[in-house]
Amino acid sequence: MRKSLTLISTLLFMVFNLNAQENQRVNDEKSGREILIGTVTREGLAGMGDWFYQEYNQYQPDNLVVEHLKFHSKDYPWVFIALGTWCSDSREQVPRFMKILDLLEYPADRIYMVAVDRDKKAKDFCIGDYDIQLVPTFIFSREGEETGRIIESPVESLERDFMNILNGRAAAPRN
Repeated sequence: MRKSLTLISTLLFMVFNLNAQENQRVNDEKSGREILIGTVTREGLAGMGDWFYQEYNQYQPDNLVVEHLKFHSKDYPWVFIALGTWCSDSREQVPRFMKILDLLEYPADRIYMVAVDRDKKAKDFCIGDYDIQLVPTFIFSREGEETGRIIESPVESLERDFMNILNGRAAAPRN
């Protein structure tokens, strides 16, 4: 599933340069709790409760795979993450993925996160072009072309799926 993600690159450039409001909180009608919507940061996620750092600290990625990923440091793609702060899979997988990125010293300017509501809407950010069915969805792209996705939960592990995507052997996405 290779789609042109030129639009992602263009939108990322526009969003970063328009100083879009980040970490917007809205009320989730189903739970009655606050959720984030639109462009989010790690700090915004961490501010939603203890879950972020609990999951981050508990996760122990495979060090051999992480070391292998470090060899690709010049080849790192853009990473677009669509998530829901109301979603248990997002609350589990996004902090874990952020830990992997930290271990890799992944360039922060290559990571972009958008929080969606239960209808997969992100307020002023048009998420429809990304074909987000489930969250979290991690989309990897290089030179405007999608190179792979991790959807909802990894096939093997986050770090192994990431390595497979870098090596051009992405597992079929879950839908």
